[in-house]
Amino acid sequence: MTLLKTTSADAFLAQYKRLLCAIAAKPLKIINDYSEARKALYKDGFNKSFAFDSSYEESFVNAVKNATYDMFVYAKKYRSGYALKASDDTWFCVKALTTPLEEMIPEWCVIDTAVLPSCGLIVCDGLIVDRHVSIGPNMIASMTQELKTERKRWQQT
Repeated sequence: MTLLKTTSADAFLAQYKRLLCAIAAKPLKIINDYSEARKALYKDGFNKSFAFDSSYEESFVNAVKNATYDMFVYAKKYRSGYALKASDDTWFCVKALTTPLEEMIPEWCVIDTAVLPSCGLIVCDGLIVDRHVSIGPNMIASMTQELKTERKRWQQT
């Protein structure tokens, strides 16, 4: 299963959209607006100047504070989730919120997104910025070997 349960995804998205609108200090209409607000949120790691009010669930606040906002390679879809590799070489097995990643981007491409812990899983925030860079066959072969090792570790946890 590659998607988060609908009720969990909807609850997360309601808070995330509200948070990004608060960061932007205006209503957001298009994905670029949300992406810019997310950049501001995760500026220099996590923008510590933003104060969460009590209307946000504690688990959501912790998820946002522990997010990884980065450039990733989207490698492949597996039954257990999507394989993403961060620029620091960390592999993540993530769930999507409402739209499967393969409907938004091709395998083996470079994207900007945020991944964060939510509902006991790691989820992609759904704001995918495609850098329009594809990974070549030699890099894919090398990364596939790394991914095999990572997948074994994922299956043990």
